[in-house]
Amino acid sequence: MSSEPESVKGWAMSFWDHIDELVSRLKVVLVTLIIAIGIAWIPTSLAGLTNPVGSYQPMIAPLMIRLRDEFLPKQATLIAGGMADTVFAMAYLSVIVGVLLASPVIFYEVIAFVKPALYDNEKRVIGYYLGAFIGLLGLGAAMAFFLVIPISFRILIYFTIQGGATPLIFIKDFYNWIYTIFVLCGIFYTIPVFVVMLVHAGILPMKYLSGRNKIFAYLAILLIFWIFGPDPTPVTGLIIMAPFIVVFEIATFFGRRIEKTRNKKKEAEASGNYGTAKTGFIALPKNACKFCNSPVNPGVAFCPVCNRAAK
Repeated sequence: MSSEPESVKGWAMSFWDHIDELVSRLKVVLVTLIIAIGIAWIPTSLAGLTNPVGSYQPMIAPLMIRLRDEFLPKQATLIAGGMADTVFAMAYLSVIVGVLLASPVIFYEVIAFVKPALYDNEKRVIGYYLGAFIGLLGLGAAMAFFLVIPISFRILIYFTIQGGATPLIFIKDFYNWIYTIFVLCGIFYTIPVFVVMLVHAGILPMKYLSGRNKIFAYLAILLIFWIFGPDPTPVTGLIIMAPFIVVFEIATFFGRRIEKTRNKKKEAEASGNYGTAKTGFIALPKNACKFCNSPVNPGVAFCPVCNRAAK
């Protein structure tokens, strides 16, 4: 028989059970993502199945035509610089569409995996974070669609014509430019959500997000947009930054409240005043599960009763 302590055995089994669950959920996400990407390549009509050589048109093709009609300046002409340029542009778009279609499954699998390790109040907070993430992602996409992409194209075409050149745009550059701006704007506007999450987890102190530090961060981001932005002027950078500053200020407001609550909790724990109505904190035995209050041996990561993270 093995001389390994029973608590270590229980910890190892629980740990590998969680790894197995993670792998199974990642498989679901991967399969869903592959199916979602494949949907973008389904033919728009039955003729595409019966006569794929002459009539096949993937579902993303009309979307690309809509983007061309929406964003291509009237003075510019779209051309194919290579035989495979259009295919690469379609593949890029199919991945973006696939991620969007699979996002509900991705969100569900992530939440289902971390949910057992959370308090009831933390489970409610996940919904707020998820709603904020989706909302800000939509805000970034809307900013890209209505302002950033049209204005940046107009500025670039203006300088092209002023330089005496005819604006001929390669199809691969045109669509990759649009897709990249959509993705980057969406991700950029979700940064405040992750900032609040880091504050909530106690990783990022609010002192780094106040005063001159915040002003320097705004100026640095604006400088980055000016240098690496979609056009050589600070116009689009200012357009992007204006609503971002508002969203970030709201995020820092909630971050300060979260940090203040956590500091009060630490003070209550230090003074032993856990169960007052004012603080609402509950005292637990030193070696007890935070969920079911069952005894847990020191060094054991998962509760042997409810099988959730004990610490």
